[in-house]
Amino acid sequence: MFNLFGNERKAKRLKKDALTIIWSDEVAYPPPHRKSCALMVTEYLAAIFSAAAKTKAGPGSPIWLKERHRDARRRRDQIQLTAATLSIIYLRARELGQLGAPVCEIIDNAMERWAGDPDASPDVLPDPTQAS
Repeated sequence: MFNLFGNERKAKRLKKDALTIIWSDEVAYPPPHRKSCALMVTEYLAAIFSAAAKTKAGPGSPIWLKERHRDARRRRDQIQLTAATLSIIYLRARELGQLGAPVCEIIDNAMERWAGDPDASPDVLPDPTQAS
């Protein structure tokens, strides 16, 4: 029972984090940057979901993704950092099942928008700084 409330809190936090990252990138970066991020998120998630033989640190593991995130932060590569962060959030949300489904949907919609028409404005992307 207590874990359910913990999972709800995790889902709420993941949603806020995803919205913050998406919103800040849409405000701060040009369309080519966002398109590169979307393609990289797709690449990362495809590598994780399609890896036949998942090794502990290979391309199909979350450890591999965390290493990419750390490397991007060290190199100050904002495209790779955003892509790795959103991918990690996506994986954590997926682990929560139904509670994390809205977070996955938010990320999927943003990546679809960024990859297709990066100039398109979001449907209704709430400001993450506002209390929900």
